[in-house]
Amino acid sequence: MSVFVNGFYVGNEVFPGVFAEERVGEQWMIRKEDDKGWPCRVGEVKKEPLGVEYLACDCRGDVKGRATTMRTAVRYLLN
Repeated sequence: MSVFVNGFYVGNEVFPGVFAEERVGEQWMIRKEDDKGWPCRVGEVKKEPLGVEYLACDCRGDVKGRATTMRTAVRYLLN
């Protein structure tokens, strides 16, 4: 389900309070609600060029984990 906050598209909810906005190619910006309910960026999930793994990257671009599914990669960003 698409979620909008004050008219701003924040993506589809993948976990309660966690949103994934699709970017160009196989990339998703991940946002999590803060204590005031605003979606704050926590990182990105990118599909590897070979299409085998998803990479969970923080806001600096450092890889936090590799997973076979997008939802598992999002969990790496949340921990």
